[in-house]
Order: sequence, then structure tokens, then C-alpha cells
Amino acid sequence: MKKNRMLKAALGLGAAMSLWLGLSAYGAQSSVIESVNVSFKTVYGEPEEIPEPEVTVSGKSCSLGDVQYRTDYDSWKPGRKVRVEVTVVAEDGKYFPATLNRSKCKVTGADFVSAKALDDSSLQVKADYRPVTVLGDTQKAGWSSTSKKKAVWKSVEYAPGYTLTLYGDNKVVKRITVESNSVNLADYMTDMDKTYYYEVKAVPVTSDEKKYLKEGQYVTSTDQEFDWEDYEKEEKRSQGPGDGGSFKGDNYVMPDGSKAADTWKLVSGKWYYFDGSGSRVKGWLQTGGRWYYMDQGGAMCTGWLSPGDGFWYYLGENGDMLTGWIQPSPGKWYYLEPDGRMKTGWFNDNGSWYYLDGDGSMAVNRTVDGWNIGQDGKASR
Repeated sequence: MKKNRMLKAALGLGAAMSLWLGLSAYGAQSSVIESVNVSFKTVYGEPEEIPEPEVTVSGKSCSLGDVQYRTDYDSWKPGRKVRVEVTVVAEDGKYFPATLNRSKCKVTGADFVSAKALDDSSLQVKADYRPVTVLGDTQKAGWSSTSKKKAVWKSVEYAPGYTLTLYGDNKVVKRITVESNSVNLADYMTDMDKTYYYEVKAVPVTSDEKKYLKEGQYVTSTDQEFDWEDYEKEEKRSQGPGDGGSFKGDNYVMPDGSKAADTWKLVSGKWYYFDGSGSRVKGWLQTGGRWYYMDQGGAMCTGWLSPGDGFWYYLGENGDMLTGWIQPSPGKWYYLEPDGRMKTGWFNDNGSWYYLDGDGSMAVNRTVDGWNIGQDGKASR
């Protein structure tokens, strides 16, 4: 009996000790801050202004400390990454682990780089933020003095492109987007009894540019004529990305010696892509879930392309490889396979048969191999 009482007492003491150790371990574990959220809120200011983002920190037992930008504000450009170092401070009695990965340190509005403890009570989060801006408005919009149907306007800082709307007697005639500060409108100004004018605004062109640039406001053209040679010189000066960089071999080098990497650059009216090592890509390029083709000089191609593999491909006006049915020009349809290759010969699509000629164009209104092909390209007996 006495042995049983002693055994029960020992078991009870053991259970108590286990509970105390468990609670102690839990208390120690709960003092560790295991996750942090850092948010960069995009703020758009006045046209051509590049404001700093609003940085906030959320999470248990921590708050925002210091925010440091590793690039001088005067050197900020829309879309060009700026390294930011955010210090997160722990409350008394709490501490950070040595590091947190991107799943434990969630960064929104910027790209996560790293999160490392400076000491027990502070964590440094590094992220790459891309500044944003609202594009400004052109200061002059008129016509070339050497060509009365050539629209000319003053370039807007940071603007990669412009949307122009042509009016004839106050009705829309044509709306186009261009990547220079002039465009010949002769093909659309054919009725000399009409009074023509246009409106133009600075706009982002690519889906990536739309992430950090907002379009400007329309400016209406005047009857003023400009010396096109002067504007052409100005355009040549502004055709680069406006960052002071230049080509050195296959690299695009900034004034501070750094190389453009993992990014697009518009140089002298042509788009180039620079890989992670800073070299301009040539040949096929996959980025952002889309395929592009860069020529031997690294410039992005558009339109029909045969890169030497025996097949034809079609690249849209933004350079991305198209698939499925396309109609590059009125009256002719083509079919591009999922890998972009142009289809020829007989082809079944959703249960209907079509015949594509040797140049890829869909046959219509004729007989092929005993089959009657209608206006819609579908074959029937």
C-alpha cells in the first residue's frame, strides 16, 4: 500500500514537472516574433512628381522603426528599382529570429530581398521599390512646317508613348498610339473640306510600364507650325529611357556604373531586354508569361517572323508572340498553333475543317480536294 502511494506521488510530481516545463517552453517560444508584414503603398502626386511610398508594418508585438533609401531621391526615376531598408522594432520582451524568409516576412508593393535581425529587438527588411508618377502634359502640339499633315508635339518627361486622337469636323477619325513625338496623319486627312485637329496625351505602352506610370491629360493641337528639324533633334535626345545610360557592348550601363538587369529599355525607338547578368537578350525571350523574339542586335521584333527553324510566327505590336486565329490585315485569316507556329494544310478546329494555303492564309469560296469551302472558311461536301 505504501509503495502504491509513493508511486502515485512520483507520477503526480512527474506530471507537474512536465506541465511546468511545457508552459515554460511555450512562454519562451511565444516571445519569438515569427512573422512580419511590410507594406509599400503607392502614392501618386502631381504630374511628373515622384513621391515616396507610404511604408507600414503589421504583425504581433512589433512596429515600424527607421526607413532608409539607398538611392538619393534626386536620382529616382519611375520604374527604376530603389533599394529600401526598413527597420522593424520588437516590443519589450519579444525578439526576432536570425532571419525570416519571404513566406514569414511578407512584402507588398515592393519586391522582397531579405529579412535579417540586427539584434534581438530589431529586424532589417530589404526590399526593391519601383517609384511611380503621373505623366505630364505636352507644352506644345501643332504641325510640322515641312509637312502640313504631320502632327508634332513637345516630348513629355518619362513618357514612353503617346495616344493621339484625330478629329475631322469634331468627329473622331483615328486614334493611335505611337512611341515618338510625331506622326504622319496624311492617310487619315483625306477630306479637304473638313477641319482637322488632334488631341494628344502621354501614356505608358507596355503592361509593365502601366504598373508605375499613369497617363497624362489630353492637350489639343493648335494651328501653329514647328520647325521639325529642331523637334527631331530634341526627340533624338529624349529617345533613351531618360536615365543617362548608354550601351557598352551588350550591356546598358548607368552613370553610376551599374548595369540594367532583368528589365526592358527603350533606346533610340527600339526595345531591348537585359537579362539577370545585364546582357541584352538575342533570339527567343520568355518574360512575364509571354514570348518575344529579339533580333541579332537585341532589338524586339514585331510582325511576321521566320527565325530560321523553318516555321513562321507572328509577333503583335507589343512584341508578344500570338497564338490561335489572327487577322493581321483585313481579308486574311491565319492560325497559329499553341507554340506559335503558323499552320498550313488541312486543319480541324472545334469540329470544323479548314484549309490553310502555303502562305498560311485561310482558303475561302473555292473547292479543295473535293471539299467546298465557304466564305467563313469551313469545308463541307
